[in-house]
Amino acid sequence: MPAVTPTPPHVLTSDTLGKLRKVNSTAVVDTLARNGYAPQYVYMPRVKNLTPGQRLVGRAVTVHFVPARPDAVAEKPPREESPEYAAFELAGPDDVIVMEAMGSKLMSIGGDIKFLRLKQRKVEGLVCDGGVRDMHVVGSYGIKIFGYDMTSNLGTTVGVPYATNSAVTVDGVLVRPGDYLVGDNDGVVVIPRAVAADIAQKAIEYDDLEEWIRRRLDDENLSPGRYYPPDEETFRLYRAWKAQQEKLRGKPTMAPAD
Repeated sequence: MPAVTPTPPHVLTSDTLGKLRKVNSTAVVDTLARNGYAPQYVYMPRVKNLTPGQRLVGRAVTVHFVPARPDAVAEKPPREESPEYAAFELAGPDDVIVMEAMGSKLMSIGGDIKFLRLKQRKVEGLVCDGGVRDMHVVGSYGIKIFGYDMTSNLGTTVGVPYATNSAVTVDGVLVRPGDYLVGDNDGVVVIPRAVAADIAQKAIEYDDLEEWIRRRLDDENLSPGRYYPPDEETFRLYRAWKAQQEKLRGKPTMAPAD
């Protein structure tokens, strides 16, 4: 079986992660699309929030499940060395466990006993394309859970954890260790690690831009088409307004994103 590999270092600061937690996933999808990453590469259309109202942002630590064929089951390391438990020990605050669970609600990836360890390690949350058991307990752990649905099925009859921190495909979307995930009631989106620093800053600005557009349309009683979807002129007007607001507050103005 593949060896356990370390998670790539963070490329987003705690300050940026904090700001990104206030950004809706829709703004992240739009920002990625404007920068060459179409939604089919980054958005998980069938994964839903099993802890409604909770928002998730964190670095991916991955687990790959495969069908529970007898030889694969025999190869799996025992007890604490099992790939999913190895991933739990690699993860902590600002990390998200991401499980490729073969796209089936029947594939339960765990429940109250397994995920108690995520609570103990203060892990941000978990994303999978399978089912989650015991949500009546897991939901009280304070970790954000995203998956296909709740389930009562025993996952060990369907799949077996096979690798830790390999590239995985979740709901048809590639996730690599060290990528970032943003999740909320609207869905889950992956920010590739290679562009995470740039996309995060642009998404933070874009989310604020959309709020500015809403206020301006309401104040001026205009059609959405006046400012939306935003073009370069909309960005120019927004950035000029932002600079003026910063000046009035006596704060230094940051250079605008491209």
